[in-house]
Amino acid sequence: MTVYHPSSFFQGKRILLGVTGGIAAYKVVSLARYLVEKGALVTVCMTQHALQIVGKAPFEAVTGRKVYVDSFEEGASLAHITLPRNHDLILVAPATANIIGKMAHGIADDLLSTLLLVEPGKVLLAPAMNVSMWRNPVVQENLRVLQERGVRVVPPASGKLACGEEGEGRLPEVEELVEEVFCALHVPRSLAGKRVLVTAGATREWIDPVRFLSNPSTGLMGCALASACRAWGAEVRLISGVLSVRPPSGIELTRVESALELREAVLASFDWCDVLVMSAAVSDFRPASFTPAKIKRGHEPLTLSLVPNPDILGEVGKRKGGKILVGFCAETDHVLEEARRKLAAKNLDVIVANLVGQASGFATSTNKVWIVDRKGNEVELPLLEKVDVAEKIVEHLVSHFLS
Repeated sequence: MTVYHPSSFFQGKRILLGVTGGIAAYKVVSLARYLVEKGALVTVCMTQHALQIVGKAPFEAVTGRKVYVDSFEEGASLAHITLPRNHDLILVAPATANIIGKMAHGIADDLLSTLLLVEPGKVLLAPAMNVSMWRNPVVQENLRVLQERGVRVVPPASGKLACGEEGEGRLPEVEELVEEVFCALHVPRSLAGKRVLVTAGATREWIDPVRFLSNPSTGLMGCALASACRAWGAEVRLISGVLSVRPPSGIELTRVESALELREAVLASFDWCDVLVMSAAVSDFRPASFTPAKIKRGHEPLTLSLVPNPDILGEVGKRKGGKILVGFCAETDHVLEEARRKLAAKNLDVIVANLVGQASGFATSTNKVWIVDRKGNEVELPLLEKVDVAEKIVEHLVSHFLS
């Protein structure tokens, strides 16, 4: 499971889960368990219909806390007021058409629908229902009304539904819901109003139909950066080469394969962005020509003719204007010297130098980096999870270039 948030982000966060009577209610047990394992205090409020699908016991077991259902049950006095006020976020998952309609029209006929009226600015809805119900104009109008009032909505996923039909209406997977909670809870949001273009993953340069030149990049660092920028409030576009991880949710994604395709995509969005974070692992060379049929094995040495790929960062560095450019370099030695050289040569504002080693660089969840910028700052970070490195990089950008 690929989840994008700093390692200790949920420590001490207070999250109220509202569980309604959709078939996807069983998934929310796993969500509650994950949040508790990461240090959050999770309280669950269920509807009577939700009890028909999944009982109190699983939620009480994973949260270690009382599950609320009825306003008049023992220990629930004024719960409709105290629960929303004592939590940082109220996530309703799954959010059925029924609870969406109630909230939109101020109907408060049970504990959950009542508490949603107390702190609507804390509410995050994760709708899940049949595709025809989701597309119903009444449901869409109710969601529009709620969003205009400041309620946040996680779009449902598409795919096979519990009823056997195909289309929108699936509750997003746990890792996607966690990411949405991270973005909803993140403060500060210093990148609000900024447009950030991020590249991630490995490029492939095909030799023949079955072989290519590439590198071991998974895309985790770039995806974590894209998610972090979104959490800080930016509008984010992600251009990805080959990924071995789930792309972050809530972000416009363009997929490419070769360095030439990546260059074309970056140039197409460059005028749009305020910040370019070039974390893709781009092949420096490509075959001089593509062989349309598989090259057969022989006994003689094979010579492969290579030509340089374009230096995308160097190219945009010559026309950057007032944009902020962030580059990456992966080095095995002389890390700082190479970072300083590339920072100047490519006209960058910041370069993040990766030390490629056993637990750092490619195909690992951790990274050892130095952040070097044109203002003379050189920050060495310890070996950290890449999700934590991403947060540190965004913090550096905000502190030194965007505040």
